[in-house]
Amino acid sequence: MARGMDPAEAVLRFLAGVGPGSEAEFYLRLFRSRARESFATIVVDSETMEENAEGVARDLRLLGALSLTPVVVLGFYEPRLATEHAQKLQRKLSEMGVQSELLSASSPHEALAAAARRGAVPVVQLAAADDDARLCELAGVLTRLETPKLIFLRSEGGLSLDGQALSVVNLSDELGSLLARPEITAAHKAVLAWSGRLILELTSHDLLITLTSPLNLLHELFTVKGAGTLLRKGARIIRHASLADVDLARLRTLLENSFGRAPNPAVFTRELLHAYIEENYRGAALVAPSPLGPYLSKFAVTRQAQGEGVGRDLWQAMTADHRVLVWRARPNNPIRSWYEKQCDGRVRAGVDGEWIVFFRGLAPEQIPAAVSFSLAQPIDF
Repeated sequence: MARGMDPAEAVLRFLAGVGPGSEAEFYLRLFRSRARESFATIVVDSETMEENAEGVARDLRLLGALSLTPVVVLGFYEPRLATEHAQKLQRKLSEMGVQSELLSASSPHEALAAAARRGAVPVVQLAAADDDARLCELAGVLTRLETPKLIFLRSEGGLSLDGQALSVVNLSDELGSLLARPEITAAHKAVLAWSGRLILELTSHDLLITLTSPLNLLHELFTVKGAGTLLRKGARIIRHASLADVDLARLRTLLENSFGRAPNPAVFTRELLHAYIEENYRGAALVAPSPLGPYLSKFAVTRQAQGEGVGRDLWQAMTADHRVLVWRARPNNPIRSWYEKQCDGRVRAGVDGEWIVFFRGLAPEQIPAAVSFSLAQPIDF
């Protein structure tokens, strides 16, 4: 850390190497807006504590420099090692000048909150011998703190399927099919089942669960894309036949925040086939008619909701209704690479290539007309 530099500034400079600075600053403001004890809870597995306890302690020190204090849970996987690992972690933290306080899963909210608010890492030991009882102990901690994010810190990181990393899993729709896949290991199925129970049964507040490695913890916390596997309850997407029953003020705010400019009022008066809107107005897709079929005129998701996979839910709801889809985006659109994964093809068009026209489900002979139609659409911001 540079001499004379504010610790938080030094860590932000470090995070600039992890992801875009604006993302890190966004998440830092978000995390700091919550009660300090409700920032996050981290469950550290035994292998990580055996092999990389110093790395865990270093991450906790960096978070502490940003006035962020996660609750650390030990013993979830192997309760017999909880005391040994707690002592090891506390020793490493002490060597780095970070305070910590040893607590139990039954510790009241006040004790956990008091430690976190004075910057001492609450180290919680789970003691129950039974797996189900430990899961309930963990759920109790999450519920008392209303923790929005639980991180399973594992040496192996996130999950993969057929050689591809699983970035987001919608537990409401996908849990059963994943548990039935023979190629998923018993250990991974256990983590999925635990997460399903925590999110869908044992906690009543909104909870996201991430599986990631110690090397990727900061990347997971401070970037929209994350690093690992995000397990979540699916967003509720409402399909509207028009904007007549939509809260236009909330939709306007969503579009303005997403695009950084106020939308033209004409956006809200044009004919639509469907408007797909996340129930809390954290994402929206407006689909208009065209001679070629559905045209995606607007796709907007708040930054926080992007990191929670709401865009994926919106896209699935929309494409379930519309096999054919055409849309356009500027070359510098921040989600251009994501669009490229969703399309069948794309064409750079317009003056000096100012637009990229994307399409799905079109016959080759329809592509020129799709490009012409897209370029003729008004600019709404």
